[in-house]
Parts: sequence; structure tokens; C-alpha cells
Amino acid sequence: MSRSKTITKRLLSVLSSAALTASCLAIAPAAPAITVEAAGYAAAYNAGSYLFHDTFESGTDGWTARGGCTAAVSGNAKYDGSKSLFLSGRTSAWNGGQKSLSTDTFVPGQSYAFSACFTNLTGSNPTEFKLTLQYNLNGDPNYDKIAQETANRGEFVQLYNAEYTIPAGAADLVLVVETTKSTCDFYVDEIIAAPAGTKIDGPVSVVITAEDIRRGDVDFDGEITVADLVKLRRVILEGTDDKFIAQNADVDRSGVIDEADLAALHSYIVGEITEFPVVSVSNHLSMADFTAQVQPIIVEKEPDSANWAKSGVAYGEIQKKSYYSTTCNRQKDVNILLPPNYDPNKQYPVMYILHGYYEGIDRMLTKGNAEMHTREMIGNAIAEGAAKEMICVFPDVFSSPTLKSCTAMDETNNQAYDNFINDLTKDLMPYIENNYSIKTGKDNTAITGFSMGGRESLLIGMKRPDLFGYIGAICPAPGVTGSFNWSADEQPYFLMITAGSDDRTVYDNPKNYHNNFEKNGVPHIWHYVNGGYHGDNCIRAHLYNFFRIAFQN
Repeated sequence: MSRSKTITKRLLSVLSSAALTASCLAIAPAAPAITVEAAGYAAAYNAGSYLFHDTFESGTDGWTARGGCTAAVSGNAKYDGSKSLFLSGRTSAWNGGQKSLSTDTFVPGQSYAFSACFTNLTGSNPTEFKLTLQYNLNGDPNYDKIAQETANRGEFVQLYNAEYTIPAGAADLVLVVETTKSTCDFYVDEIIAAPAGTKIDGPVSVVITAEDIRRGDVDFDGEITVADLVKLRRVILEGTDDKFIAQNADVDRSGVIDEADLAALHSYIVGEITEFPVVSVSNHLSMADFTAQVQPIIVEKEPDSANWAKSGVAYGEIQKKSYYSTTCNRQKDVNILLPPNYDPNKQYPVMYILHGYYEGIDRMLTKGNAEMHTREMIGNAIAEGAAKEMICVFPDVFSSPTLKSCTAMDETNNQAYDNFINDLTKDLMPYIENNYSIKTGKDNTAITGFSMGGRESLLIGMKRPDLFGYIGAICPAPGVTGSFNWSADEQPYFLMITAGSDDRTVYDNPKNYHNNFEKNGVPHIWHYVNGGYHGDNCIRAHLYNFFRIAFQN
């Protein structure tokens, strides 16, 4: 039976059901109202005390789009009044809304109260929203969290900080509304700034009807009835060029308009369900499929030209920074390699690249067995369009709370290297997030390393697959145990291990990891470099491939 005949037969069955015959065909039932946590300020407040109060009733109130998205007034979801600011077409979590703040009103070093109410109707569930201050300090861009909260789909949540202090010396202040990870469209309403300590009431309850949600209202008459079933059938059979009709017709948000939408709409109309389902759709290949996809592009050794600066190609800036490590009770140094033409108004994925025993933060960037050209290698790959723009972080892996540097190759020092997982997750990653414009989550975070750094990248990747989607190891030292048999939900996207035929330091240990992966059915790339020694030529060959694969799934 053809697809169209199958759909027609299914629709006739739906239309002839007893429930529809008895009720829907005569008088369509009112779409059930859904009570959510949402809007409404207390009736009495001193509006005159607010420094600004953006309601979006008559326009965008000075808010503009941040990044590649659209900022517009909408009546589809509102916290108070009849309209809100709608941020749509977002491709990154940092895409959202922004508004410049005058330092004449918002004085650096002084405190203020900020509040905003967020919701989303179609995106991930739950979604974490963020209110951020973007500013420049001594010429460097900075991003400071004002408030951050999570809300379920359809639920308005208040982000509120009664005592937020603008950093002293800050300039070029911009208030930003965004998410931490999700790229869903979202709504924001009632954005308020006030003197510090001002009480700004948060959400109570309001009713958002099916008219607000829009899903299922395929004919756009403000009601969900059997007429929408008929319209949906026509869309399935004939298609539509109207993006708004298509949006409402995709009842289960699967990205495809099909019989599942028809069934869900029928169930809603006859009262079998009171909320439409949402199908979780992953845009990523599985670890096995992605590994198979990239396997053919792996090269044994990088071309010589990959390591040298080329005319007309831009290369990133190396910044030497330090941060306070609560794990080590001291300041730690770190090298940050920015992408060419780094733009603080964009967000970038991050790759952490770890050195080996007795080595430091320059080893994987500039100072190897000879001179390393990692800056040129990643710059050339980005210029070719072969690699994503990314921030590369070169940390001090040695993480002892009592010793500043490695003193011997023994168990005490081994434990200091293994302690890097705590320094990384508790201290370094938050420092990077607070000081650079980055994308977060496993989709946007990679880790790889050489020798002892390879051991640490495997150890960290095994323990924290929720944080790292791309994991590599170059001539890794022994010491990591476990099956690496992540669950389907926890798997990273990519795992690669590089070994050299002439490695006289760890010898065949990388192959032991490879055999373990194979035994446990872990998809991975086994990258073997003939003539590769425990040093630069294996590192370069690995990074050449790893740069091109990270963040591509």
C-alpha cells in the first residue's frame, strides 16, 4: 500500500472514531488550558524606583539580537501584559538578546538589583537560562553571571539578583539574556534593573492556552479542532511552503510532519492527552557511526606545510594567564591560544591539551623536542575550513596541594598528575568559562594529551563523559584501568589513541589501551605512526588529525 493511501486510510479511521463523531464533529471542544508557573507582579510596587523596566508592550525597548539570531516582540508567550521579547533562530547558547548599560547610571564598583523572566515553548526540557553582564576590563572582554535558573518547558522562571556588584573598572557594559547550553527559541519579559536590595516579585501562576502554544492549530483559527486534523492531512499529503503552518503541524516537534503528528493531534482533541508529546531528536551520529565516518580521513603523518606560517593566513594570539587553584592552594599558570581574529561576541568550543611528566605549559604549544608549531597548525587548519574555530588551553597538569612542581617519577607524583581532574573541573574550566566567550557541554569540549597527559585525558574522559565529547591520547602512559564501556547516553562522540613504532618510553602500552577498547567494543581510532618516537612527531601527527575531527559531529 502506498504512503498516501495508508495515511488516507488512517485519517478516515480517525475521523470516524466514536469520540469524534459524538463530540468533535458537532462542537469542537475547547483546547484544554495548561497551568504553568508564570507571570504576574504584585499589584503594588514603586515603579519610580526602577532604573529601567522593559515590558516590550510597544517595542523591543532597546534590546537587540546577539549573534546570529532574531530579536522581535511577540504575543505568543507573555509574563505580564500582552507581549514579550522573542529570541529565535539561535544556533549557539550565547545567541540571545543584549542591551547596553550606561556607566553613568550603572557605576562600576556599585551594586544593583536585576530581574528578568524567561520561558521556552518548543526547546529542550528543562532549559537553563542565564542573565549575564558583558564588559571590558583593561582591554579584555569579560562575562560575569548575574543570575542563572532552570525551568521546564512552558514554565516562566525569574532570574533575580538583588545585590549584583558591577566589577570595579568595568567599561562597555552590556546586559545579556541567553542560555547555558540549549539553542532553543525563548521568550523573556519584564526585565528590570533597580537599586540594590529592591524587592522584585517573581512568578506566580497564569494560564497559557493552546492558542499561546500554537502547536496543533494548523489552520491558525485560534482553536484546535477536527478542522486542524483535516488541514494536517493536507499538509502531510501535499506539503507546505509556509514555515508557520509547518511549525504548528509538527505537533511532536520531531522535525518531520507525519502520521505520528496526526495521531498526537487526534489524541489531544478527544481528550486522551492534555499535552502534546515532544520527540527527542539527536543531531549527532553515534560514537560508532561518527568514528566510521572519520576513519577514512585519518592520515598517518601531517604534511610538512601544516606546521609553518603562510602568507595571508591569520594565526591566533597566545595569552599567558594564571588562575587560583583551590585544588592546589596556589596560583597556576596556563597558556590560552585564541582562534584567529577572536571575537568576544562569538562563542567558541574549547580543547584542553595536556603535557607529560616533568613538562610545562609551553611543551605542547611552542617548546617540544624541537620547536613546536601548534599555533600555526591549528591556524592553517581553520583557514582551510578543515577545523572549527576553537580556543586551545594548555594547562599545568601537575596538581599537588603541597608541591609546586614534579620532583620524581614515583607514586606521590603520579597522584599529583591524577589529581588534575579536580583542578580542571573545579578551577580551570570555571576560569575559562568566566573569562572567555565559550560554548559549554560535551558537544563543545575536547581533551587530549601526551604521555602522562595522555593518561590523564583517558582517565578524565572515562570518568567525565558528560563534560568531554572528544577524547584523545598520544603515546599515553600506563595506569588507567576500566572498561571504558560507557552507556549509550554517556558515550563521547570520538576517541583516538596515537602510538609510535619507535617509542622507547612507554613502548607498547598504547596498544594495551587499544586492545582493551577492542575487547570491550569501544569505537575508537587506532592511529599508528611508523617511525614515531615518544615526542614531537607523534604529537604533531595526532594534533593534525584531532584538530580536524573535534567538534565536527
